[in-house]
This record gives sequence, C-alpha cells and structure tokens, in this order.
Amino acid sequence: MLWKPGQILRINNYKFEDDGSTKDKYAIVLYTNDTEAYLIHSLTTSQNNLSVGTGNYGCSVHHNVPYYFIPKNQVIGDQGYYFDRDTFIFFSGNIRKEQYSKFKIAASKQIFGLANLGNLTNEELKRIIKCALKSRFIPSDIETLLRAFKDSL
Repeated sequence: MLWKPGQILRINNYKFEDDGSTKDKYAIVLYTNDTEAYLIHSLTTSQNNLSVGTGNYGCSVHHNVPYYFIPKNQVIGDQGYYFDRDTFIFFSGNIRKEQYSKFKIAASKQIFGLANLGNLTNEELKRIIKCALKSRFIPSDIETLLRAFKDSL
C-alpha cells in the first residue's frame, strides 16, 4: 500500500483491547514520511460518548476538548467517499505515531485487513489537522510536524 496523508482506511476486524470484541474501525492518515505514519485511530467513531453537539459540521470544542464532526452522507473524499453514519474524531490522546511495519506484519499474519477507501480532499485534511492542533493532548513532536505540514497544504 502506498501511504500518503489524507488516506481514509478501514481496518477490518479490529480487536478492541478492553473487551476483546472485534469490528471494523476507521483511521485517517494525517502525515507520512519514509518510516512512520501519523494516524487518527482509536477514537474515530460513530459513538457520541461525550454527548457533544452534532449540529456543526467540522471542528468544535466541548469542555476544552476539540473534536471534528462529520455528518452522515457528507462527502469528504476526492472520490466521493462519505461515512454512512454520523462520525466523530476525538483528539484526546488518539493521534499516534505508528510504524508502517506494524501494519505490514499485522496484514501478513491476517490479524486484520486494511482497505483504502479513498483520500480526503486537501481542504478537508487541512481542516482536520487544524482542529487536532487545538488539542493539548498531542505530543509536542507530533504537533510540530503537523503544524508545519498543515502550513504546506
């Protein structure tokens, strides 16, 4: 798989650590380089566990926690991709640096499968990164990279 910023990925049969259950999970690649991918991963969800507002498409802040809301059927991808459910991206501790090798090993052992669903438009990617940068939970090294990358889009 060719990794690039803005990819929308579906992780098939993602295994949740807390209860061992599995279901498909979604990730959005924010930034890439030769050895790493920066992913929004664990809290890209259709579950509104924080009871945040769903009226505003895009970035909002709830009790000092920024989140990005994508209404169902809102086209966000360059090939017409949309989520079929209201989707939230919460930025509280869920922007992680992941090694490409982790995904290659997991795919080769069939721990999970990856499906590339398309790419965010540059404008959508920039809006999501801008929202993420409002979070005080992003490690400073990742924040620095994302800030520079956002400015280059």
